[in-house]
Amino acid sequence: MERLKFLKNFPNRPFAEQAREILESNNIGCVLKSPDVGILGGASSSTLNGVDLYVDQDDFEKARTLIDALYDGI
Repeated sequence: MERLKFLKNFPNRPFAEQAREILESNNIGCVLKSPDVGILGGASSSTLNGVDLYVDQDDFEKARTLIDALYDGI
């Protein structure tokens, strides 16, 4: 994954982790980014700014279709 593209911001880590698992089960690699992950990797379940989900540009349309179908309105 060299060219990441922002896909969606989730209100909390559990939603973001669930979306990541769904994408990975469909062979779509992704990265979660949020300010709640510290040096030791600890994370809380909720964040003020949410959790951003990024996917490779080549997988963006497929990922967006899946995520929009499952998380529309979140």
